[in-house]
Amino acid sequence: MFAPYRDVLRTPGAPSFTGAGFVGRLPISMISLGIVLLETSKGVSYGVAGTIAASFAVAAAIGGPVVSGFVDRHGQHRILPFAVAAYTVFMVALLVSLDMGSSLWLVIPLAVGAGMMMPNFGSLVRARWAYVLPGSDGIHVAYAWESILDEVVFVIGPPLATVLALQVHPTAALIVCVLLVLIGTTWLVPQRRTEPAPHGKSKRVGRPAILQPGMPLVFVAFVFIGGIFGSFEVVTVAFAQEQNATSATGVLLAIYAFGSLLAGFAYGAMASPEFHGRRMTLMLSVMAVVTLGFPLAPNVAVLAPVALLAGLSVSPVLISGTALVERIVPNAQLTEGITWTSTGMALGLAIAAPVSGVIIDSRGAHVAYLVTAGCALAACAASWAGSREVHRAEVRALEIIAAKTGTV
Repeated sequence: MFAPYRDVLRTPGAPSFTGAGFVGRLPISMISLGIVLLETSKGVSYGVAGTIAASFAVAAAIGGPVVSGFVDRHGQHRILPFAVAAYTVFMVALLVSLDMGSSLWLVIPLAVGAGMMMPNFGSLVRARWAYVLPGSDGIHVAYAWESILDEVVFVIGPPLATVLALQVHPTAALIVCVLLVLIGTTWLVPQRRTEPAPHGKSKRVGRPAILQPGMPLVFVAFVFIGGIFGSFEVVTVAFAQEQNATSATGVLLAIYAFGSLLAGFAYGAMASPEFHGRRMTLMLSVMAVVTLGFPLAPNVAVLAPVALLAGLSVSPVLISGTALVERIVPNAQLTEGITWTSTGMALGLAIAAPVSGVIIDSRGAHVAYLVTAGCALAACAASWAGSREVHRAEVRALEIIAAKTGTV
């Protein structure tokens, strides 16, 4: 199972840029929680703290494709330092204003500014993999590896932020987030040999990445996938509390992440499918069926295996979805295209989490799990509805690749 990963990581420069990407994107699982922990430590309500955190998340979802578009046109080494410098200024100002108890009229614009300028390291690194492994089956394994690291980020980040904020200082989690982005950037930018060549305005494809054939439907599917993640986390916390098993919350979330981690290792070791869109639709169908078990689970003991089974479908969906985008989006827009998947998930998460919270307050966690199941069904439906268009886009992309390589 591990041999394909070992082979891919032997690619010259790969260990260094994937390591930098891991460090740089660790804060994505820490910043929102760090904001909430800092604010609530000062007696601010969860509602206000959540509003600030949501402002950052939504801004990051909007700004990510914009920054990535500039990266595609001008290169990572030119854009990343400026984006990270602006991010650092906004984050430091946000941290100081939060610590001083400043007005929301100041805090929210600073959170929006920081979110808009935060680079999407996952997209930057995946674009490098596509550059160093062009047309190779190894790209399937590489994307699986990055999805595994994404899971590790969300396993390590929240407890790290909690320990820093509660045991060191309320501002410590956000300070570390700034430092990690700076370290990741300083590590990644000098690695010019693995950096995709900038395409410039003259080579820019006419339509934006999000409007390339097949991409709108992929984006919609990823919005609902984000809704699954956002609702599951919030509802699981409430479900454990209702069952008088609050201590099981972390275990349930870890089981879900472990299922995804395990599936990621196995999926990456499998042969790459001919058509990633079909595989994504198949795995979304599996996810939709398994997720129906959440609102039916009567207690924590039953929910745990359901969470494990549901987690097993997560990494295959994300890996096949990323590989699909890499295939149907022109190389000149690859970083931007991959960023749109992250943007879709962030948008879905930002919508589903508060909706789930409202239902929890009024109807309870069991009913709120219908949001999770509904998002899974909607993601599956979107994928099936767009399957023909996505398949046509994938076939056209394969024909172009074959023509360039002289295999037809």
